[in-house]
Amino acid sequence: MKIAIFDLEFDVECCYIQRDSIVEKISFNNRTLYSKFEKIDAPPSDILINQHLHKELVLALPLITNNLVNYLVLEYEKEESERYYHLIKHLLKSLDIDIFYTYESSQENHIQIFIPRENLTLDNAYIQVEKIKHLLELKSSKRCKIFPNKNLPENYNKITLPTKKM
Repeated sequence: MKIAIFDLEFDVECCYIQRDSIVEKISFNNRTLYSKFEKIDAPPSDILINQHLHKELVLALPLITNNLVNYLVLEYEKEESERYYHLIKHLLKSLDIDIFYTYESSQENHIQIFIPRENLTLDNAYIQVEKIKHLLELKSSKRCKIFPNKNLPENYNKITLPTKKM
């Protein structure tokens, strides 16, 4: 089912709702991961999306579907200055990435940048993510999460939906 929010469109069969306590524990690559996101085996309804937009709950969607990715996502903590955003914007332009969408995250004081990629294979997504990550590390010491992340299991490669377009 197709879900649209702002400029983004997702084709999903499930969604995740953040809970107050840990709902899943998984071992992966000699690590134990804990998640507060409960998987719902149905696409999000308009009611859930509206609750998310009004910050009544936190809703997330999977980034990987059938080994394909439609968005690369950068997520970072907002700074006082716009310098980091301009660094990312310049870096994406240098990689010939002209189309991307910037939003406020559901997590307070965080920014999300969605880079559309139509049916990109997971291996190619990881290659592009590593390239962006490497270039960002060369230019700045600021931490930025980039998804999909090959160091996480597939069901942990989910992204919270944005709450406001920038």
